[in-house]
Amino acid sequence: MKRILLGLVIAIALTGCSSEKKTEAGQKDNQATQDAAGQVQDTAGGSRTVEQKLEYTPSDFVHTFDGESVSIAGITFTPPSQWTDYGASDMKAAYYSFGPLENEVDSATVAVFYFGEGKGGSVESNLERWINQTAMPDGRDPHTGAIQYELEVDGMKVHMLSIFGFYEVSMGGPMSRQKENKENYRLVGAIVEAPQGNVFFKLTGPDYTARIMIEGFMPMIKAILKT
Repeated sequence: MKRILLGLVIAIALTGCSSEKKTEAGQKDNQATQDAAGQVQDTAGGSRTVEQKLEYTPSDFVHTFDGESVSIAGITFTPPSQWTDYGASDMKAAYYSFGPLENEVDSATVAVFYFGEGKGGSVESNLERWINQTAMPDGRDPHTGAIQYELEVDGMKVHMLSIFGFYEVSMGGPMSRQKENKENYRLVGAIVEAPQGNVFFKLTGPDYTARIMIEGFMPMIKAILKT
């Protein structure tokens, strides 16, 4: 039962537009994602919430959750050892990369942020900021392509966001005005209401590589424990 439920949250994390990648694995994953996505319902703000979640068929890639555990804000999480662990730096409490796979140029990454209790902005403002860092391939408002839902992990509320399209990357650092739009990118965000303040997990990357990283990301989020 736990495996089925985990498959459901991975499926919803992967919900979104499909790329045109023509690999056999990619086609199987796209179809599984479409089948698993179920129905979604528009919210008043244009983002979509999950109404129905169906079973998801994972890839053959195996993530093993024996990386170095991180404890922040009263929680502990353990990343897969298949991710490259860069540790903490600047504003990041942790930072990981994975891939690239299937001839994609860029790796997918997971950045973890913790700014202190009561700091870092509200859940809503951060979700809004993430959505506005993306653009839809057909020019629609990115809110119409965003899937938002909530999980409960070890008694804590987790706010999830999934979106696919163009992703805006700062070329000269976080404060740089020089931007580049990366095509066929996925963004999956998780905001954990931890005992000592919100912890922000942000996964971004090119379509196929991000899909496989998400298969490690969602179990990691589901396994977070209070410390």
